[in-house]
This record gives sequence, C-alpha cells and structure tokens, in this order.
Amino acid sequence: MNDAINKKMKTEGEDFKFDIEGDDLKFWTFSYRADKGSVLSPMIYSHELSAMLASALPAAAAFLIVKAGLIRYAAALAAYALGFYFFRTFVFKKRYLSFSINKKTGEVFLNIPFTANKTFRTDEIEKIEAKTETFLPENAEGLKQVEKIALHHHTVLPELDKPVDFFSVRVRLKNGADHIIYSGRKPETAADITIKIKEFLSLNVIENA
Repeated sequence: MNDAINKKMKTEGEDFKFDIEGDDLKFWTFSYRADKGSVLSPMIYSHELSAMLASALPAAAAFLIVKAGLIRYAAALAAYALGFYFFRTFVFKKRYLSFSINKKTGEVFLNIPFTANKTFRTDEIEKIEAKTETFLPENAEGLKQVEKIALHHHTVLPELDKPVDFFSVRVRLKNGADHIIYSGRKPETAADITIKIKEFLSLNVIENA
C-alpha cells in the first residue's frame, strides 16, 4: 500500500497542498500558527482589510497634494487603487510554510515565514503527531464589544468569548525540538496530514494519528 501511495499523489485542501511523487514529499500551508494571536485576527483582520486601511494613506496624500478641483478626487482614487494593489500583492500577501522530505537522501527541509530555514534528517525524527490545543480568550467584555461593533457593520462574529480549539501537526525530533507544520480548526484535516506523512516515512500510522 505504501509503495502505491509513494509513487504519485497530489492532495489539496482549503489551506494546504500535498505533492508526493516517488521519494519526494512536498507540503505547503498558510495555516501554521497555533497561538492566541491567531484566534481573533483571521475573523476581523484579513489581508484585504489590512491593504484597504494602508491604501488610505497614499489616497489622502494625493488628495492633499493635488489642488485642482475634480482632478484631486481622481488622483486620490488612483492612488487608493494603486496602493491597494501594492499592499495586497507585496506587503499583506499570504505567506506559506513549506515542508519537504527526500527519502533517498534522508534530508528534510522546513521553511517557516520570518524564521530561519531548518534542515534535518529523517532519522532525527522521533514522531509525527496530531495535537489539540485549546486557547481561552482574554478580556471577555472587550470581545463582546467587538461582536457588537461587527454587527453594526453587518458582520457576524459568533462566540468570540468561547474557548477555541486548534488541531496541529507537529514534527518532534529526537533532540527535543518540536516544529508545528500545520494548525487548523478541523481535527480530520490534521489527522489526515499526519497519517499521510507517517505513511510516506513508513512510521506507525496508528499511534497519535
């Protein structure tokens, strides 16, 4: 069964992508954070919203600099559009974690955005495991106010004051290092990713799957 899987397989989910061919496994995801900061921000602070807010600065500057009647409005609109494109494309773009394994060479590469690349060998891996982490929200009253403000803007942010579960996939090394390569809200996704990597490495697919 493992030989058949290892020949060629491509899998894509909502927030990850697998590419397994022969002795090579490649995994990409933009969902790799499991911390308190990742609980609220995706709900109310998207990449598009960030770019929109940042674009207001060049638009305001163009409006103040250009003094000629209707032209200033056109300049402000153009500056806003160009600013949005720039900030969304180059500043507030989605950044991906990449994780790759080559069984023939035994090399493993892990690239985490804003973190130094990590390289280790397959025989250094102690286990691949799926873990559940629960974060309790702080400042419940403040979160309720956020919900009310969102409703005024026709946006529903339900149960922000409730505990939040994240289901992560971790690569644990024999030296004690522990690397999160995926974190999401669906337990079945974390379990599926864990099993696929274990099968690729011919590890025990039952324990901690």
